[in-house]
Amino acid sequence: MESLKSVYKGIRILDFTQLMQGPAGTQVLADFGAEVIKIERPDTGEIGRQHEPRINGMSPHWAANNRNKLSLSVNIKDPEGKKIIYKLVETADIVASNFRPGVMERLGFGYEELSKINPRIICAYASGYGQTGPYRDRRGQDLAAQAMGGIMAMTGEENGPPTPIGTFAVDYLAAMQFAQGMMLALAAREKTGKGQIVDCSLLNAAISMHIQEATTYLNTGRLYPRPPQGVAHAHNTALYGRYQTGDGKWLVLIGEFYIDRQWQRVSRALDLPESVMYDERFQTIDGLLKHVRESQRILAEAFLKFSREEAIRRLEEQDVLAAPVNEYPEVFSDPQVIHNEMVIEAEHEAVGKFKLVGIPVKLSDTPGTLRLPPPTVGQHNEMILKSIGYTDEEIRELQRKGVVGSENIRARNGGPYAW
Repeated sequence: MESLKSVYKGIRILDFTQLMQGPAGTQVLADFGAEVIKIERPDTGEIGRQHEPRINGMSPHWAANNRNKLSLSVNIKDPEGKKIIYKLVETADIVASNFRPGVMERLGFGYEELSKINPRIICAYASGYGQTGPYRDRRGQDLAAQAMGGIMAMTGEENGPPTPIGTFAVDYLAAMQFAQGMMLALAAREKTGKGQIVDCSLLNAAISMHIQEATTYLNTGRLYPRPPQGVAHAHNTALYGRYQTGDGKWLVLIGEFYIDRQWQRVSRALDLPESVMYDERFQTIDGLLKHVRESQRILAEAFLKFSREEAIRRLEEQDVLAAPVNEYPEVFSDPQVIHNEMVIEAEHEAVGKFKLVGIPVKLSDTPGTLRLPPPTVGQHNEMILKSIGYTDEEIRELQRKGVVGSENIRARNGGPYAW
């Protein structure tokens, strides 16, 4: 039944990607059964492995994006190393990379070259700005994409500076679009029998994050400046924002949607006097937008009378949605997070047991699974090379010449694992 449980079983991906935008994308297909072979430098591996802190040598930052993968450490600039890659391409489905445009071509691994070996090959490129255009050769990065793509200008508070998102959000979204592109190319190949190029970029991902506002701007010219203090977005009222409660904790109020008499319901929950509850200025969304600063100040003072738990309970009694602003300890002890299996445990002989964030997409018949912990550099050298016809003697000779790494030999002889 294993074939039914792994929707991408039989798909082989040669993964040249590093850091997050690429590896988080290839991991999606790995979680659902694809054989993903990380192509890494001998001993040092990909640059993402250098992130601190470490657990027995392993970077959790890096491990987050590299479960269910194999590792082949090979010198891809050596002619014999290139030969190994070309032999793998014969049976591969996707070659994924996130170097700057042109690097794979200079290495001899561009689509034109690889499609001669395997016409069904898909070359998936993740980059900062795309494979063509005026910014093609620029170095891309999450913060640059947030800045150039409009996200930072919309984030923060009125009269304050543009503010980056609290994590590498564009990297992650771009990775998911990278995975989507690979899946679409695989589906297209079922109809055409041919591979193609997948081109995903951080800039495109950043712009697609605010697709609703951007579409409105393109058609009406409406701008979305940073909102008044405490309000979530410039086009929302004080009923949609964040507030501090009397115990020093924070919550978000979502009182603008799903209900009628919004201001009255929130006022009743917070014991505001009737003169405020029925104030004509606050009875409509238009009125609340016009008087957003006054209404926000009223609510901010009112929330300080209650603990967060009590404020949320009172709002729920009025059918008003609210949610706590959780710090990490609260996030990962939340009963729904636990129920959703968003924390999973892995084990590696070099590290012992450790935890990973779970697989977010759930499928009833072909679920994603944790089959392999994140690999050490070159952990699967011998296995991969044997799968494409190399003998034990040939593998030892490649290791002796430094074409492929000898990390496993070192570890077996009591040396350190290569993380």
